[in-house]
Amino acid sequence: MATIVYRGVDDTVSEDVDDEQLNYREDHWQIHHGDDEYTYIPRERVYTVQMNDPHFITDE
Repeated sequence: MATIVYRGVDDTVSEDVDDEQLNYREDHWQIHHGDDEYTYIPRERVYTVQMNDPHFITDE
């Protein structure tokens, strides 16, 4: 399980997702929500990320 906390449009957002749904690449955090559906969050808007299995993080 992973938790990402970031600055949303109106306030702070906290999302709990499976580790494999959360990835970091090219200065953005990606949350995979389903078939071809992603949320991209610029790293400047992310306050904290907690992951149980951080091997899913790639910076390509």
